Amino acid sequence: MLLSSYIYEVSLPECVTSAVRVNAIAKLSEDIREVLPYLNARVKAGTFNHEGGTLRFIWEGKAINLFPRRITVSGLRDRGDAVQILEWVKDFINTTWQNRQEIEPSFRRGDEVKVLELYRLLPGTNCGECGERTCMAFAAKLVRQEAEISECCPLLSHEWQEKRQVLFSLVERGG
Repeated sequence: MLLSSYIYEVSLPECVTSAVRVNAIAKLSEDIREVLPYLNARVKAGTFNHEGGTLRFIWEGKAINLFPRRITVSGLRDRGDAVQILEWVKDFINTTWQNRQEIEPSFRRGDEVKVLELYRLLPGTNCGECGERTCMAFAAKLVRQEAEISECCPLLSHEWQEKRQVLFSLVERGG
């Protein structure tokens, strides 16, 4: 076992005091830097910085950032959601570490998704049903993992199915 424990706190995003979602920060009992290339090999899409010791990826719509002695997660519903996701991350780290002999480490950096790239796939109606004034603002929140694709009601219609699938793949690619 690589990671035995963590201490965490849950908070609202600093810049959005009326936020519905919360963030979690966990301080780790051990340094997990050595497992990051193995985790990078296992995530579907992520952004990895070997020199900086960071790995960022999306899991179940949550943005997860791994650092040598810390984990941050954004887009959480509440404290219970934080505990569930952090336990999943802990298990993911430990399982990966345990099986590292069978995993080829990956040092690929991954691609960052751009706001304009996501905006071009949105309906462009500026309807406000997502809670944002414009589709561009919603795209920016998607990139920062402060919103979920399912919050765009027009995008859920059959007419937008193809673009919705592309959006999901882009957000999963590395957010």
